[in-house]
Order: sequence, then structure tokens, then C-alpha cells
Amino acid sequence: MTKYLIPLTTLGVVAPAMAQVPQDRVRTHHKKTERQSGLSVPVGVATATAGNLTPGQTERINVRAVHSGTEAAALDEQRRSVGVASVMSREQLERAPETNLSDILTRLPGVSAYSDMGGGQAATGESQYMTIRGLDSSYNAYTLNGERIAPADPSTRAISFDMLAPYGITSIKVSKSTTADMDGDAIGGAIDIRTPTAFDFSGPYQKVTLQGQLNDKAAQIGTQDLGGTAQVEFARRFGKDGQFGIYATGYYSSKNVLADAVSPNTAYAPTLLSQAGVTSLNQASQLSTQQLKYDLFSSAIKRYGGSLSLNYKGDNQEVYFLGTYGQYNVQMNDNQVSLRGADPSYNANGIYQSADATRGQYFETDDSAQLLTTQKLGGITRTDDWTINYDVFNSYGVQSSPNQVEASMYGNTTVTGPFMSDVANTTLPRLMASSAAMSQLYNQNTDRFWKTQGRDSQSTADMFGIHADAAYRFHSDILKSVVFGFKISDTQREAWRHPYFHDDNNFVYDGPFFGGENWAYNNAAGPVIGNIPGRNVNAFSGAAGDFRLLDRDWVKNTTVPYKYQNDPNGAGNYTKNDWNANTSRGSERIYAGFVELNLQAGPVDIHPGFRYEYTDFDGSHWKSNGDDATGEFIKVRQSYGMPLPYLNINYRPTDYSVLRFSVRRSLTRPAFGLINGATSLTLDSLTNRVISVSQPNPNLRPTTANVFDLSGELYNRHSGVLSASLYYKQIQKFIFTSVSGTSNSATLGGNVPTNAYTNNGTEYQMPMNGGSAILEGIELNAQQPLYFLPRWLSGFGVNGNVTLQHSNAKSNVTGHPDTALPRAPSLMYNVGVFYNRGPVHFDLNYNYTGTQLLSVNSSLPDFYLQPTRRLDLSVKYKFGWGLTGTLAMQNLLNTPAYWETMGKKKTYLAYDGSANGAFVQTGRMYLVGLSGQF
Repeated sequence: MTKYLIPLTTLGVVAPAMAQVPQDRVRTHHKKTERQSGLSVPVGVATATAGNLTPGQTERINVRAVHSGTEAAALDEQRRSVGVASVMSREQLERAPETNLSDILTRLPGVSAYSDMGGGQAATGESQYMTIRGLDSSYNAYTLNGERIAPADPSTRAISFDMLAPYGITSIKVSKSTTADMDGDAIGGAIDIRTPTAFDFSGPYQKVTLQGQLNDKAAQIGTQDLGGTAQVEFARRFGKDGQFGIYATGYYSSKNVLADAVSPNTAYAPTLLSQAGVTSLNQASQLSTQQLKYDLFSSAIKRYGGSLSLNYKGDNQEVYFLGTYGQYNVQMNDNQVSLRGADPSYNANGIYQSADATRGQYFETDDSAQLLTTQKLGGITRTDDWTINYDVFNSYGVQSSPNQVEASMYGNTTVTGPFMSDVANTTLPRLMASSAAMSQLYNQNTDRFWKTQGRDSQSTADMFGIHADAAYRFHSDILKSVVFGFKISDTQREAWRHPYFHDDNNFVYDGPFFGGENWAYNNAAGPVIGNIPGRNVNAFSGAAGDFRLLDRDWVKNTTVPYKYQNDPNGAGNYTKNDWNANTSRGSERIYAGFVELNLQAGPVDIHPGFRYEYTDFDGSHWKSNGDDATGEFIKVRQSYGMPLPYLNINYRPTDYSVLRFSVRRSLTRPAFGLINGATSLTLDSLTNRVISVSQPNPNLRPTTANVFDLSGELYNRHSGVLSASLYYKQIQKFIFTSVSGTSNSATLGGNVPTNAYTNNGTEYQMPMNGGSAILEGIELNAQQPLYFLPRWLSGFGVNGNVTLQHSNAKSNVTGHPDTALPRAPSLMYNVGVFYNRGPVHFDLNYNYTGTQLLSVNSSLPDFYLQPTRRLDLSVKYKFGWGLTGTLAMQNLLNTPAYWETMGKKKTYLAYDGSANGAFVQTGRMYLVGLSGQF
């Protein structure tokens, strides 16, 4: 048995004490203590007697965990919550084999995670963003120890979970129906991450954890495949009555992952001549493409950071400081081979083909450096009937991509075909021709190092705020308390992206900067591929031919030393417009106030509330004057107020059952970069043709929603729970990405290379406010240890949850008025089996997230993310003397990390100019560890 300190509020004792200050708000704790009567037994813990308490008196006792320890306390918090919530305990976090937090949280009902390939992020094998009940992650509110996390990514309100490591966390609460004292921008829900304090432990605590990792795909290819983690935790209470506490943890983690990715490199065309004139590709029975690309991503991931908690807890006064630091760095190399058919036509049999083809090679450093710090200083003051909670807070986030260099390699060898593509119903598409033609096309030494481009980018968010609320207890049969308060925050934002050379133009190897010629792509002056430092590997079952992994330092040294310099006869002279073109700044101030009542009528507690939030945003971004040299910063401003009513009703017929109903109004603000930013371009590495254009929309308005929840929950004394929830969300002005092939803004905020051009094949992306949308669903959840089985079988348990939902939205896109909501799968579920008896514990979990809409296209089929499936296993053995060994395996079924298609079916991989892969595999991860608790 392990000792845990369980506050009396968790046990059901009538007292105004805080359960885990400052992890939950005063309002929640105050109302919990008011609505309870008598002493109840918490789920899974032994009975304890606290004695008689008078109003204002605080008392705590030690309780020995019998079945699930902190897991039982998490279930108890979930049961006593005002709204629908799921709580993950420290024990559950430690049992999961994943090394990133987002993948762990997908075990909760209605919670899923995703990453994309815009920056190759899915190639790390880890999810990055969280969704609640299928709504895009930007619709959620994210807090750490109850206060907001600054969103560093300018393109979304979502928080990247990359720098939130699953170390030094005591619990995570996912609130699916929120209350008036919580931030109002939570249409999807709210996620609160809590770090420990010394008062979460019954005595001195210290723990050391060591873990090793192996990625099997990297081991097969022969790249770096090992990694490891080290963490140290420490907690102490001191003072005459143990009223002072300190908790600290630090961790360092490294991980190496290899991913392979494939996708079409240009748009599809009908395979049959008889269908060549169709107005939409949806009308063609079969499609072909001219070009394919194959990528190997090698990622070296490092995480490090920690947290610190300093606490004082007196009878009527508490003071605390909570701080966290997290750093996430990825050194990623993308080596790509492209097979590029040309001169397409229909042959005598009416079949689409390319007359000839060339080979290309591409290399990019796609590094990422992310930082998150949070600080919170506050206190709690109690009198007989008042409880006042106050704090000041800061959150600082950075997301950067330093020294991003991309290199292109081509030759003057054109291979005569004809070439056809095998792309339908395959995740490894191929070009097909005679064996002699393919052998010539596969030869890497037909290509030479031609040119590079480079850039540095960074975005920051610095949030400061103040918050205070007060709870007053009434001595009344029905009106138990009133809670009111305010919150003010100010977030300073900045984002920039500096191209290395004028107009992000080509920096030619041995070109004009070095006194040479401005070599054309088919007459490059650099070494052939086989002579560039690096090594050949066997990849893609030979579909890409020779495949060489280039030495990143050699490539970077061709470019980085010369960045931001003039190249008058080549890339051009560097101008003010080059430096500022992708720069934007802004400030967002949010003023909020709320009031909420706590009413009780027998077994029914009612919580009406009202919140008002006023948003004032002003910013500026650079706009070119059109002379390719100068420009100016233009201002963008938005301000709006939003009234947000709430009503939560709970009927508790017994201590272990609750029926809930809630209705609320919520909003989601447009992301910083969606309303205030420069135009982003994706270029073809050979021709510099503009493949896609992404533009901000300063006229975006907030998304609003009316949210309804109805749920029933049944608990038992053995950490068992059975619940069912119905939810309905009426959404107005939802934000989605529109893709059009026919229109573009007349002026671009960023740099368009002087030798670039656009045509009807270019995709223009702009965030838009849609019309109305609905999301409706049912969520079922069950967990039960099988304690009633005989002998050793009683250690088994089962858990599972399933979410079924439907969405429909009015997109306002011409010709495509109705669509599903992006990122809203119709099916999500988890199934798990666990065992916990004696020294042995294992946990086997299968996670499924269904098909998701990614973007709405006006002339092409929409783009979808195919279902993700993942099976994970974790086994622990307690050796005694405080030592525990761990063996874990992630992604046992070797399922893909990312699978994007054009159309809802799996028939065709997506062509997306901004993506580096449509079908991405990262292999399995094996982990072995040892921890010691002393």
C-alpha cells in the first residue's frame, strides 16, 4: 500500500477546506463542501473518521489507498464535479507507455489527438494537438494549474502538447461542460493540467526514473534509433506543523525516430480520355498523376524541463508559487526523391501517360524549437463565511524554426518513357515503365547539387494576467453560496519569417555570389549525389531507386554563412521588404467577470451563472508596396463583447450516482495568424512555380455556440464507473480552411519570387467564417476491476469508451454548401485490459479515431485524414525496496502515423502542395525502464 494525503473534501466531510489548492478554483471546492451532507466513502479507499468540524475549520487526515490510489481520488473528483468531466490520475499517466502527453490523453472518452505534415510534425511519431469530442483543438481552453497557457503558434488557438511532457503531473482534468468561473472560449471543452505540491504526499518523497527507448524503423534503415529519459522528483514538508512545502522535479528525454512518407507531387488527372473533360475529378472513375515523391524523415527529439511548487498552508491563509519550464527541440532531416513525369498525353488506347521523366532529389532541415514557461503567485484567505482566491500569472511561449535550409538537386538526363502511375488503392504508389527506363530513372548520379533556399522563423506569445474571485456562504436551506470574480489578461504576440535571400530566391551552388554563373537546374555546378557526404540506404522497397541520406552539416554550410547578404547577379539584393514581409505583431486584452450561484434542493444542486468577456485586439502586419523593395506596416483591429450564460444541474440520488444537465453559451476567438499575418507561399523546388498560397483574413469573426449536455454516471466502491452522455452543439460562424482554384487576392502581404507565376493549378487557401453547424453525439464509458473473480484472476480489469457523433455545417463555399465539421470524426473508441495484483501490473490499450475532414475544396474532392489505430502495451514489475521495472511497446500493429487522402475513401493519397507526405509510417517504439522511490 502507498500512502496518499486525501483532503476531507474528497472524503465528503463538510468543511470549507481546499482539496488541492491551487489546482482547482475556490468556487468548486466551496460548492463541493456545501452540497455534501455527512461522511461518504470515497471510491476505492478505506473508511476514515474526521470528527466534528466547525465552520471555517480545516482538517486533513491520512488515508491508505486500497485499490487504485490516486486513480480513486481522480474518479472521486470526476464524480463530484459540477459538470461533465474526465480526470486522469498520476497513476494512469505513469502506466501509459507513451512519452508525450497528447497520446496518453486519448485514453479518455471523447478525447483524440492529431498532428499534421505541414512541418513534417507527424513524422516524429507523436501527436501534437488535442481535440474534445471531435472539435478542432482550437475550440478548447488550455490551462496549467488553473491559469491559461499562452498559444505560441500563430495559426491556431490550440496548444502544442510537444513541450508538455508527462513527467511531474499529478492529474489532468478534461471538462466537457464548463462553468461560469472558467474561461469562456471553450466550445469543445477545457483541459487543466495540474502539477504536484508537497501536500499531495503523506511524507518525504523522492523518486528517480530511468528509461531507454528504441525505434524499430530507424533500426531497420540504420539511422540513429536509441533514446532515453531521466527524471528526479523531490517533495518535503517542514515547519512546526508541516505548514510549509516544497516540490521539485526535473527531467531530460531524448528520442530518435525515422519515418517514411509518400505522396503525389502534382495534381491528378482522369486516367481515361473519355473522362478528360469532366468538370470535377469526382466524376472520373480512375485517376493518374505524373509525379511522385518519397521522403525519409529522421528526427532527433529532446525534451527537458521541470516544475517547482512552494506552498504555505495555515488555518485561514494559504500562499503558493507554482512554476513550470518545458523545452522541446527537434532536429529533423527530410531527404526526398521525386520521380517527375512530363509531357502528359493520352495514348492510342486513351490512357493517360507521360512521354518522359526526370529524377530529382531534395533535402530540408525542418527543425523545431519550442519553449513554454508558466508562473503563478497567489493565495487563499478564509474567514467564517468568505473564501477569497487571488493570483497573478504569466505564461510565455516560443515556437521557432531556426536555420531552415532546403536544397534541390536535378540533372540534364531526361528518360524516354512512356511512364504510367500506379496510384489507386495503394499506399506505395509507383511510376511504371520498361525495366531499362526505370533503371535509368532510379540512378541518383544523374542529379547534381543545384541550389538552396533558407529562412528563419519564430513566433512568441507573452501573457500576463490577474485573477480574483470570492465565495460567500449563506446559512440557508436552498441558497448555499454565491461566487463572483474577475480576470484580466494581456497577451503580446509577434511572428516573423525572414528569408535568407531576396524574394526567397534561389542561392545557386558555385553561382554568382561565388563568381560563377547563374546555373540552370539542368546544368548544375555542384557534385553528383553520390559524391555528397552521406550514405545510401534501402528504402521504399526500391520504388524510389537509389536513396541517399545527405549530411546535414554539409548542406547547411553551403548556405547559412551567407544568409541576409546581397547576391546582385543571382538571388538579388536583400531589401527592407525581404526582412519585414512576413512580420506581424499584436496585443490581445481580455476582460472577464462572472457570478454564479450554488442552490441546493435535497439531492439536486443547481448552478446558474453568467460571464461576460470583452476582447480588444490590435495588431499590424507588413504590406509590400509592390516595388519588390519597400512597404509599410498596416494596422488591424478587432473588439467585441460576449455575454455567456451558464446553467448546470446535478441530481445525486445516491453517493455513487449522478444525473447531469448543462446548457451554456461559448465562443472561440480567431487565431492571431488567421487575422493578422503575411501571405505564405509554397513553391515547386524545380520551377519556383507557386503551388499554393495561404492568406490571412482580417475580417474573421469569433465562432459562437450553444452547448447542451446530458449525462448519467454510476460509480462503485471498487474504482468502477459506468457513464453515458448526450451532447448537442449549435455552432455559428465556424472557422474552416477554404481551398479554391480560381481566385486570389490582388495584393500579397509577403514576397512572391520574381520568377514565380500562378495558373489554374495553384491552390489558394484562406480561413473563412462558415455559416451554422451542429455537432451531436453520444459518449459511453465503462471501467471495472474484476475483483470478484477468484484468486489471481481478481487482478484483471477492463475499460472501454466509445463516442459516436454526427456533424453538419454550412460552409458558404460556392458549389459546396454542406460539409462535415473539420476534425470531427464520427467514431472514436478505446478498449483496454489491465492487470494489477501483487508485484505485476500490465496495461493493454487499443485506440481508434475515425475519418476526419481536413479541408474543403471547391473543384477537387475534399481532403480527409483516414482513421488512426494504435495498440500499446505497458508491463510493470515491483521488485521491492522501492524499485519498479517497466517494459513498454508503442504502436504494436505498426499502423501509419498519418494517412491523408483526396476523397473520403482510401483510393487516392492526397495531393497537397504544402505537405511533405500523405502516407507516413514511423514504426514501433520499445521502452525499458527502472524507477526507485525512496
